Parts: sequence; structure tokens; C-alpha cells
Amino acid sequence: MRKKLFRYLLTVFVFVAAAISTSAFAANLERFTLGLPGDAKSLDPQQAVDTMSFAVAKHINEPLVTVDGKTKQLVPVLAERWEILDSQTYKFYLKKGVKFHNGEELTAEDVVFSLTRAASPASVHAGSRGRFIDTEGFRILDKYTLVVKTKGPVGGWLESMKHPYASIYSKKAVEEAGAEYFRNPVGTGPFQFKSWVKGERLELTAFDEYHGEKPKFNNFNILILPDDSSRVIALETGQVDLIYAVPPSDFERLNGSSKVRVVKAQGLGLIYLGMNTQKKPLDDPRVRLAIEYAIDKEAFNAVVYQGNSVQPDGPLVPASTFSPANVKRYPYDREQAKALLAEAGYPNGIAIDLWISNFQDRVNGATVIQSMLAQVGINVNIQVFESGVFDSKVKTNEQDLLLSTWGMQTNRDAGQFWLSLFHSGSIGATNWTVLNDPIVDGGIDQANTTVDVTERSVYFQKVWDRLGELRPIIALSVPNELYGARKDLIGPEEFYDGRLNYLGNLSLEK
Repeated sequence: MRKKLFRYLLTVFVFVAAAISTSAFAANLERFTLGLPGDAKSLDPQQAVDTMSFAVAKHINEPLVTVDGKTKQLVPVLAERWEILDSQTYKFYLKKGVKFHNGEELTAEDVVFSLTRAASPASVHAGSRGRFIDTEGFRILDKYTLVVKTKGPVGGWLESMKHPYASIYSKKAVEEAGAEYFRNPVGTGPFQFKSWVKGERLELTAFDEYHGEKPKFNNFNILILPDDSSRVIALETGQVDLIYAVPPSDFERLNGSSKVRVVKAQGLGLIYLGMNTQKKPLDDPRVRLAIEYAIDKEAFNAVVYQGNSVQPDGPLVPASTFSPANVKRYPYDREQAKALLAEAGYPNGIAIDLWISNFQDRVNGATVIQSMLAQVGINVNIQVFESGVFDSKVKTNEQDLLLSTWGMQTNRDAGQFWLSLFHSGSIGATNWTVLNDPIVDGGIDQANTTVDVTERSVYFQKVWDRLGELRPIIALSVPNELYGARKDLIGPEEFYDGRLNYLGNLSLEK
């Protein structure tokens, strides 16, 4: 009798314990909250160039194919397979039965609509990535099969679809929403849009009819926490489960916590000081080189990122698939900086503005740069803008200096990276130094219209060397990605895409 009672009580205990454990586990996964350092600018990826917009869009929209961040291999998404018919012709076989969030089925017509839109004035990427799409070359073979052509051979074109510009839209949803589409996006992704309170929060929910592996949580909340301290406190108090951009000053302290931890990953974003090459006095390469000599990059990294960064060799992120030769570093040399300013006709120095967004590392970095340049007679007036305002103002080409970042989170290809930053076709969009140089343009165009890897490297080196002569930017830092996570969160160790990781597969320790 006692044995039966014991077995009964043991069974009840195990059942209750399991129920409690499962209930707690399910409750914790029911709502996942992310803390971001900035808000999305647009939920239409073809209208956005900023990381925060893409971080959200990653969960709503999908491309035909993408590149796995870990293996760097092409993987299918909405296209179950594809064929390369020749150097500029691609045949895609769509996955059948894929639903958009509005209930419409994905068809070849949606793909043609989306890629045509990417190449049109409706897209901010029309002058960069979109310019390679031959909008006259589409052929719909049937509901799930189509042919896409590029304007001549394009190196790494399939790989470029990792960028959100190549998201596939519901033709019906975009046409019905018109100019307001960016407020209420419709994709095929694992999460669908629910609400957006600008500057405060975004809410997504799991899409029940998602064609792939279902997310591990149903409700996905994103809190906008631009203040570093507020973001860290939100993590420590359990208000959020994960934060991006842990301040380097909090790295050691948080890793000693019993509740949270910090995960470090290779950085994919280049922090750079851009100089308007078309505006005096920065139109003189000697002035730009003087500014380069006046900045102690090692000290900049130590102060701003406290050692959690890599000092780049030039205008490229180390994670790039291209590794340049003839790397030349410019040491900190105040006397050389003064001599170059005098040679350029400014023996008494200059006064210029420095534009930055209101991210804390930009504020800290600008203050460091201001102090360093003052020592060679360059008086810097720092102007801080909300990040959305900053992104709009730099497109006016009225800036002197700007401290910003450009990343390889969407592509590891130097040709695509430089196309956005330095090609004259990107002026007014993402070329914020307003560089307009035929040698740079030609080298980028040649690399981006060449398929052979070895030949592309020759063109890349040509661009690298020319940028070294012109010095439109000063490459300052590639900060490590620092993710703050609750202690029992499983998955951040597998982040390979900077701040553009898919988060729906995160789970908790059982």
C-alpha cells in the first residue's frame, strides 16, 4: 500500500513539476522582446537604407534566395531552386503554396512586380543595386516559374539578394496601400506586422500560415531605447530579453551578472568619418589627408569602444570576401597634418561642421574627433540629429564632415559595399561624401559586371588604390557586435549577421 501511495505521489509530483516547467517555458516564449538603439525609418525595405529598418524587415519580408551568414553559401527561400541559363539570365522555380500575410498566394507576377519596383524611382536602391535589373527581360513561364535577366553579367548578383532591397512584395498589397505601404507592410515572412508607435515600439505576431519553420514564440515586441543606460537597465530588469549595441563600458560588468550576459561577435559595420569632397575646404585632398593624420585611431578605438573593436586598414570591413594588397596606414602625426593644411592654403586652420546621429557612440566619437582636430587648428562644430533626420539631411549634400557607419550585414561583396558609398550613381542616396570620380566609378562598374572572381579582384584593387589617393573617408573602427541577453536565452552565439539576424529561432533553456 505504501509503495502504491509512494508511486502515486511520485507520479503526481513529476506531472505537476513538468506542468509547471512547461507552463513557465511556454509563458516565457509567448512574448519575446528586443531592445533596439534606434527606430526603423521605413518598413518598406526599398525605401530604407538603415540597419534598424532592415532588422525589422528581416522578420516580415523574404527574398528569392539568401546567403547563410555562417557558411556564406546560397540557400533557397522563396525560390525552391534556380538555374543560371547564361551569365545574365536566371530561371527561378518558386516554392508553391507560399502565402502573403494578406492571404494572397505568392506567384511569379509578384516577383516581377517586386524586382521591377526595386529598379524604379520608387526605390532608393534604383541607382545602386536596382540598376542591374533588366526590367524588359522578365518572362513569366507559368504561375511558379519565371526568367529574370540582368543588364549584362553581374558579379555576385544572386548573393546580392540577401539585401532587403530584393524582398518580394504582394503586388496587390502595395497597389492597394499606395504611398502608405511603408506603415503596414505585407510579406511572406515568419512574422506579420501588428502595430508601430513611432519612436517607441513595434509589434509583430507569428504568421500562422508561414511556409517554413514556425517561430518559437508568438508575439515579438521591439522597444526603441536609444539611450544606452535605459537599454541596459531594461535588460537587467527583465523588460527585454535581448538588446543590441551593449555599451563597451558595460561589457565586463554585465558578464559578471547572474541574470544576463554579453555575447561578442565579429563586427560587420565600418565606422567612418566622411568628408564632402565637393565642398570647400574639403574638396582639396590635402585637407582630407591632414584630417587623417590628425586623428589618433588607436586612441579613438580605446576611448569610444574600449578595445571591443578592430582598426580597419581602409574603406572596407575585414569580413569582406576581398582582401586588398598594398595596405597603407596613416599614423597619427599632428605636425604632418599642420603642414598639409598650410600647403593647402590654410595655415591658420579651418572651421567646419560635423554631423552625427544621436547614437551614443557617435556622440562620444564626435567629441573625441573634435578634441583631436582642435590640436591642429581645425575647429569642429558638432551638430546632433535624430537618426531619421540625419539620414534625410545627408542626402542634401550640404554636410562638411559626418560620422556614420556602413555595414556588410547584407552582403560581404566589396563591389556592392563601394557601390553604395562611393559611386556617383549613389549621390543623393547613400554616397554621402559626394564622391564623383570616373576611375572609382569605372572600377566599381567593371567589378560589378564581371563574374570571374580573379578578374574582379583586379578591379577591386584598382578601386582600393584610387580611394587611397582620394581619401573621401577616414576608416576609424569596426566595432565588435555586443549582444546583451538574458542568461537562459539560447541562440545569440549563432549570430553572424551583425544586427540583421533572424530572431524567431531563439529559445530558453529547459
